[in-house]
Amino acid sequence: MTGANIHENPLSPLLADVGRTRKPRTHGITVLIDTGLGPARIDDLAAVAGEFCDRAKIAWVSALITGGLEAKIAQYVGYDIQPLLGGSLFEYAYVWGKVEQLLAIVRDLGCAVEISDGVATVPRRDKLRWIEAFAAHTTVFSEVGGKLASHDLDWTTCIREDLAAGARYVVVEGREVGPVGREIRTDLVDEVLAAADPGSIVFEALERYQQVWFVQRVGPNVNLGNIRADDLLVVECFRQGLKEQTLLQTRAKYGPASTG
Repeated sequence: MTGANIHENPLSPLLADVGRTRKPRTHGITVLIDTGLGPARIDDLAAVAGEFCDRAKIAWVSALITGGLEAKIAQYVGYDIQPLLGGSLFEYAYVWGKVEQLLAIVRDLGCAVEISDGVATVPRRDKLRWIEAFAAHTTVFSEVGGKLASHDLDWTTCIREDLAAGARYVVVEGREVGPVGREIRTDLVDEVLAAADPGSIVFEALERYQQVWFVQRVGPNVNLGNIRADDLLVVECFRQGLKEQTLLQTRAKYGPASTG
């Protein structure tokens, strides 16, 4: 199986080059949030937007009750979309004393895993220890920030420690960056971007205004997470200047001096 190939599109010669990365990407990744997609939805998604979906996060702790989980994982892999187990699964295992079991299962499944402490109280040294343990077997995304309440963090130290422990990406909790109905915390974003290579940072951006803001602020190859299935093409349009919010800015930044 293969995902969508934009070069089979008869209109693709019109597409301007804005430096957008292509699969397999290490930066400029888009992480889908899978809240219960079935096989047919995944097929449709891959056929239309597979080129622009790099990871599929099986949301929350839903992996524990998802029917046909192994088949779903294999289906994503067949479309070159790498599955990712959500951070709440780690927190669930932690509070129930089952992280060792989770590690063994993740090792067998070959899935990437997110390690977070957004709800459960996980001592800092425990989180770093488990990042290191999981990173020995799979790709680790370490989420930083609170879900129920904002965390008072030394963001620079946390990000650098998580990466040093073996995390491939550090995910910034979307509620910390820009809670719904509130302005985006530009000071926090600036602090995060200064802490590490932006290619190692993933910003959760469930809402479209957040997605537009990050593309405008960081560029077309910003790493974005928690993207709804129906928004995959929308996000890629924001990235490449194919929608009104970013069309003129993208043309001004990446286009030639004149339109000819």
